Order: sequence, then C-alpha cells, then structure tokens
Amino acid sequence: MRFFGISSIASVLLLAVSTTQAATVCTVKTSSSGDDSVSINAAFAACKNGGTVVFPAGATFNMKSVVSATGLSNVKVEFGSTVNLPAYNTAFESAIAYFYLAGDKINFSGKGTFYGNGQAWYNAVNRNAPVVFKPKATNSYFGGFTIKQAPRAHFSINGCSNTIFENLTINTVSSKASYPAKNTDAFDVSGSTGITIRNSNIVNGDDCIAVNGGVSGLTVSGLTCTGSHGFSVGSLGKDGKTDVVSNLNFLNNKCINCQNGVRVKTWPGGKGSVTGVKFDNISLQNVDNPIIITTHYCDNEKSSSCNSASTSLSISGVTLNNIYGTVSSTAKEPIVNINCSTGSPCKSVTLTNINVTPASNTPKNICTNLSGSSSISYCK
Repeated sequence: MRFFGISSIASVLLLAVSTTQAATVCTVKTSSSGDDSVSINAAFAACKNGGTVVFPAGATFNMKSVVSATGLSNVKVEFGSTVNLPAYNTAFESAIAYFYLAGDKINFSGKGTFYGNGQAWYNAVNRNAPVVFKPKATNSYFGGFTIKQAPRAHFSINGCSNTIFENLTINTVSSKASYPAKNTDAFDVSGSTGITIRNSNIVNGDDCIAVNGGVSGLTVSGLTCTGSHGFSVGSLGKDGKTDVVSNLNFLNNKCINCQNGVRVKTWPGGKGSVTGVKFDNISLQNVDNPIIITTHYCDNEKSSSCNSASTSLSISGVTLNNIYGTVSSTAKEPIVNINCSTGSPCKSVTLTNINVTPASNTPKNICTNLSGSSSISYCK
C-alpha cells in the first residue's frame, strides 16, 4: 500500500480547488438597478480567470452604461441572449466602446444579438457614438453572433493578435433615407497581427473592412458585403503620420451594390509603407468604383488634413487577380483607377484576370505614376 505525505496531499487538494475554480459558471441575470450592464460586468469579474460567462438563450438585457472587462484569461462566453445597447445619449461619446473585452484566450460564441439603437444617432446626424464591440485580445475567438443597427462602427480590432472572427452577421441600415447610417464600418483593424476575419454577412453604410496602421498578417475571406464601401486598406498617413501595413490577404469575397470594390488609399504627405497586399477572387456586383489605388485620398469632412504634397506612403507588392463582376449604371469612374504620387510612385502592382463588365459611360482605366504601367495591359 502506498502512503502519501502531507505535501502530496496538499498538492492534490490544491489541484482540486484549481479545477473547481476553472469550472466556475457565471450566468448573467437582470440587474435590480435596471441597468443590466452592472450584472454583465459582475459576471465577467467573477469568471475572469478560467470561468464561463453565460448569456442565457432567449433572455434580453438592457444596457444603460458600458461593459468593460479587462484581465480576462481563458474565459469562455456562451452568448445566446439579446443585448440592447443604451438609448441615444451624447454622454457616451467619450467611451472606448459599448462592449470592451481585454485579455488572453477569450472564446466568445453563440447566436445572440447586440441591438445598437442606432437610428436615434442617425437622426441626430451624430457620428461620435462609440463602437459597439472592441476586443483587445490575444489567442482568442469571436463567432456566431449578430450586431444590428449599430450607432457607428461595429468592431474595432486593436491591440489584438492570433485572433479569429467568423460566422458573424452585421445588419445596419437606416429606416430614413435622408438620415443614412454613416461611419458604420463593419471591421476597423489597427495595431494588430495574425488576424483572421471570415465567412460573415454584412449590410452596412461604410467600409466592409478598413485596415489602418500597424496591421500585419491579416486574412479576410468568405465575406459577403452589401451596400458598403468595400474592402479598404486605409486611409493611411493622415496629417503626415507614419503608418505601416504588410501581408494583407483578401480572398474569395463578394461586394454587392457597393460604392467601392477593393482599394488602397493614403493621404498626401503621409509617411510609411504598404507592402504585400493581395486581392484574389473578388466578386463585385453593381459596384461604382471597382479598383482604386490612390495616394491622393482626401476626406472632404476633414479638409484641413488635405494638401497637395507630391509624396505619400510607398505602395508596393499589390496583387489583384480574378476580380470580376459588373459596374453600376450610374458609375462615373474607371474599372481600374491607380493614381499615385510623382515623388512616391506605386511599384510592383500586378493585375491579372480583371473581368468587370463596364457600363455604357464607364471611362477608360487610369494608371498614373505606376512603375511598369507600360507593360500592364489594363493600363493601355
């Protein structure tokens, strides 16, 4: 018969306690205060180390303040509820996000829905609402859920690495044509590495995805975007800022009734580089501006940042292959529109299998300050 010493018994007991802690389940319940953000924050705080946070299927929670959960480690979130964001209130303009999660090994999944109460923000022509969902996560997963009527952007992915976003549904459209749902980007990505965004359906009023500075190792695949501003790298280099992005892959995506298809856009006077960008097998149906690469981007609402500088970020190693579809009947831009700076011409841009059917009034392609354009058939 084998006997255990006191230290061995203590170790076994410690293991049992640790296992029990790891199995902690925190079920979100309606808050007695009337603000369910309180109970949501409490659930994350109680289960932040190895626990499971449960939003019960069929339940509805009403937020009147923001959710901010940090220091999460190995947390599972079972998201089956409807979460209503706070009603319109300018007091939220300074918030980081309505729903902010930070940590390592977060697994957030389920068929729940965030409802953003965005119409009041559109009606007020207020573009300063917080983003809906902001993770600062490493080695994590977010999938399966829905965001509707976001007041502004849906996902702000910043400070993340080795993280997957998939099987998401985004549906944000204003009920009033005179008050559109502007600035409602589906995914804004910045300062992140090793990010995968895939297999999602998006209806919104701005970029399907916008890639900002400090991003490398991004793969975007299997997205269907409707009514958006397309797949954008940028804008980059605003106000002379130095931005760097590299190794970006947009594969097997679709844009329907979009203002833009695929584009790279940098501000004049900006510094830094855009390298290794691939757009491959992209379907563009009834799109106004199919392919755009420009170092002359200027947002008219930010005219103070516009200038006529002859340099911008260097753009090189951009591959566009198997881009196909149709141009809208109202489009007034060419299928291929590459317009780079004299002081920083675009280099190593490859265009193959571009099969976008023009409209009757589609102008000829533009290739300005593009090195090697004389040997590119789509530039002739």
